[in-house]
Amino acid sequence: MRNFTNTFIKSLKPKLIRYEEYEGKGFGIRITPNGTKTWIYRYKLNEKTEKLTLGHFPNMSLAEAKKQFLELSELRMTGANPKTNLQAKEEEIAEEKTTVQDLILHWYGNYIAKHRKQPLQIKQHINADIIPLLGDRAIEELQPKEITKALDKIVNRGSPVHANKVLSTIKQAFNYAVSRGEILINPAANIRARDIGGLEKPRDRYLSLEEIKALWLFLDSDKNEISLQVKNGIKLILLTGVRTGELRVATWKEFDFEQSLWTIPASHTKTGLIMHVHLTDMVKTLLEELYNSETNNYVISGADGLNPLTDKAIPRAVLRIQERVSIPHWTAHDLRRTFATQLGETLQVDPVIIEKCLGHKMPKIMATYNKNEMLPQRKDALERWSSLILSLIEMP
Repeated sequence: MRNFTNTFIKSLKPKLIRYEEYEGKGFGIRITPNGTKTWIYRYKLNEKTEKLTLGHFPNMSLAEAKKQFLELSELRMTGANPKTNLQAKEEEIAEEKTTVQDLILHWYGNYIAKHRKQPLQIKQHINADIIPLLGDRAIEELQPKEITKALDKIVNRGSPVHANKVLSTIKQAFNYAVSRGEILINPAANIRARDIGGLEKPRDRYLSLEEIKALWLFLDSDKNEISLQVKNGIKLILLTGVRTGELRVATWKEFDFEQSLWTIPASHTKTGLIMHVHLTDMVKTLLEELYNSETNNYVISGADGLNPLTDKAIPRAVLRIQERVSIPHWTAHDLRRTFATQLGETLQVDPVIIEKCLGHKMPKIMATYNKNEMLPQRKDALERWSSLILSLIEMP
């Protein structure tokens, strides 16, 4: 037995079998063949020798280990069992630890819900992926490899792009915690999207006129097996070029049928600006069909008839359509690209007018000096686009 010093502890070398060194009164350290050094407290209870693990050197210093040993030995002198006390303390500490779920829900409620115009996508990431995969992990103990393994599960189910979006959400939440001093480092900071879901190349897919005709005729056939809400939703996106999210949350009070105008409030647009969309006769016919079938304020309601259509409904319908129509792979967002591309290539619409139709923010200088919404030009472009589609589907 000897008095422990940092120099002595550091000098202890591993042997073929594990061994222990003691300072006295049961305070000791165990050294394993792989070099792990563990502080221990050995004592007797009811004539039986007990051993408690206090921590590992150097994560737990000699001073910290000695302090804990003295507290437990004093407790032992009262007749109590140090092991029971230590377990109770560990449970108390575990209860006090902030979990990923605690942090991310706090971030969502105090930042995202208050400052993001469209927070629902983030909410989906949290509920569907982050909490189920990482929610119960303590923030202080979370390692980057645990995050990557969780993201790999999303990739392995065939959703690499979604995995990258979830990674982005995780990084934002942890950055928020770092900025508030709740954690020192962001455990996801060095995880790159390219190493999770891979590099995301900009898509250039759009439907040709022949593909538009084939899709439209399929939707009008008795073989589509798609709800009126989803079927008309696909057509409306193609005819107007609006974002899927803008259509999903649209309510009837946004539409003025007499003026043939849809006014999308700033809270529903990606840019945070009010957007006006001209309603052609084809569009109004589709809306009237929906109006006659709906019983609530949403233009396109979900399966429950009360809430808006979920953001996955149209993408899933598009996947089902591809299995039954001979059109190469395309996505719901490609409908918006189709609208923009065909307006430019087929109808020769001015690019600035197309950008206005899409509801894009103009470059800073243009936005400052040109407040003109170009509604007459946009109306003309949408009317010509509807006429083109009508001629396509009526063509033998």
